[in-house]
Amino acid sequence: MRLKYIMLKMVEELKDLGFTTSKTTFGIALQAKLSVRKTLWEEKVDAFKKWGWSDEDVLQAFRRQPHCKLVSIDKINLLMSFWVNRLGWDALALAKGPSVFSSSFEKRVLPRASALQYLLKKGLRKKNASLTTPFGVTDKLFLDRYIKHFKEESSYLLKLYEEKLNLVHTRDKISMS
Repeated sequence: MRLKYIMLKMVEELKDLGFTTSKTTFGIALQAKLSVRKTLWEEKVDAFKKWGWSDEDVLQAFRRQPHCKLVSIDKINLLMSFWVNRLGWDALALAKGPSVFSSSFEKRVLPRASALQYLLKKGLRKKNASLTTPFGVTDKLFLDRYIKHFKEESSYLLKLYEEKLNLVHTRDKISMS
C-alpha cells in the first residue's frame, strides 16, 4: 500500500512540474524520481547550481531531459568543467540542451566539441547558433552538417574529429587487452 501511495505522489508531482503521462520523458522522470534518493537529488541540484544554474534552470533541464538527473555528480562536473573552463562556453546553454549529459563524453562530446570549437574560431558557425544541437544529432548528420558541409575545411575537421575518436578506441583496445 505504501508503494502505491509513493507512486501516486510522484505521478502527481511530475504532473505539477508539467510532465505529460503519455510522453516518454514522463517515464524517465518517474524513474529518476524513484531511483535517486532525496539527498543525492539535492546534491545534483547543488552541482548544477555550482556552475551558475538557478533552481529554475535545473527544473527546465529536468523537464527537457529528465535523464540529466540520472547521471553522476562526477559526470555533471566533468561536462560542465570541460564546457565552461576548456571550451569557454556558457553553462546555461546546457540547461536549454541537457541531452548532452546523456552523451558519452569521450565518444561524442569531446570529438564534436573539437570540431565545433574550430568552426567557431574560423567564423564558420554563427555566434548565436545553438551549441547543444550538434551533440544531439546522429553521427551521419553531424558529419554532413558540421564536417563535410565546409568543403575547404572538411579534411582538417575530419582529421580533428577522428583524432579524438581514435584516442577513445585506442584506450578501449588497451583496456581490453
